[in-house]
Amino acid sequence: MRLLIWGASPLGGWLAARLHQAQYDVIWLADTPLPFPLTDDFELVAGQSHQQVTGLSVLTEPHEALTPLPEWVIFAMPGWGLSRALTTLAMTATPEKLPHVLSLQPGIGSLEKLISLLGVEKSLRAVVTRDFAWMDAAVMTSGAGGFVVSEHPQAPFVGGLLQQAGLGKPRTAPADSLGWSDVFWRLHANALPTLLNIAPASVYDDPNIWQLEYRQLLEAIAVIDRLNINLVNLPGIHVPRLAWLVRLLPPSWLAKILKRGVRPPSLRVDLEYQSGHSDAAYLNGAVAQAAYGLQLPAPVNHVLALSVTDVAEGRIQWSHFHNNLDYLQTLIRVASRHI
Repeated sequence: MRLLIWGASPLGGWLAARLHQAQYDVIWLADTPLPFPLTDDFELVAGQSHQQVTGLSVLTEPHEALTPLPEWVIFAMPGWGLSRALTTLAMTATPEKLPHVLSLQPGIGSLEKLISLLGVEKSLRAVVTRDFAWMDAAVMTSGAGGFVVSEHPQAPFVGGLLQQAGLGKPRTAPADSLGWSDVFWRLHANALPTLLNIAPASVYDDPNIWQLEYRQLLEAIAVIDRLNINLVNLPGIHVPRLAWLVRLLPPSWLAKILKRGVRPPSLRVDLEYQSGHSDAAYLNGAVAQAAYGLQLPAPVNHVLALSVTDVAEGRIQWSHFHNNLDYLQTLIRVASRHI
């Protein structure tokens, strides 16, 4: 079976290397720049374990990777890169001849794009809660976390693949529950510390910043409840418990609890590396879009999604937001009057 891992992300490199080690016919398509010279010889680092990978087929041109067509494609790029990849894939063959695909993109929107091209029978998604990062010419992971695959007839196969790649034990969940659980988890201390250029823990220490963070979470809860979504636990992330804490606890108590589990903000990476893109539309933007359709107010998520995207795409200088909460509050006040 021929597998194509598409995306020059640390997760993409890890999956390609581990499945290559498991004797699959694997191609890694790294069609965007890597932070190190591209070779077929690099290292996987997990705790004290160091594994050297050799002989992996690494390509940079999509047409080479798609000739002949693989049986499976795993998209391991950021969400903003998926549309371009799908357009390229769609040009290679008629829909009925295209391969099965798995999306590893965060938030809401990626699975819908797959289904629009390939149909439900060939489209799956998975949420991975383990962190991966580049370390020189190596992929480093903490070893904590795991994955959940959307419910689908092909979920056992996909779960087996990801398990062989060392990502944990297979678990499944309904696609809607999985998507919104992923969104709610990733909203925490993400867009705000990214925009303001502050440490994530500072979100919970400053009452004015915390008020916006709290409103962002309440907007998301309102959408999830109106859609009647059953949130599910993700490996290492008790998402339903997080949601109930937001619903029930006084804000001051909630801030102290959430601060204990703070993580590096994922949205910051694209701004730091000036990729020209952002996944904010799939997180805060997903909340704002769903709220609009439900006629619910979501001005905080609306402004955060637009602001992070505007900075990423160069329409506004990131420095305008640095430690400038007044500017952000003004944008939200204006949005509150019109949304």
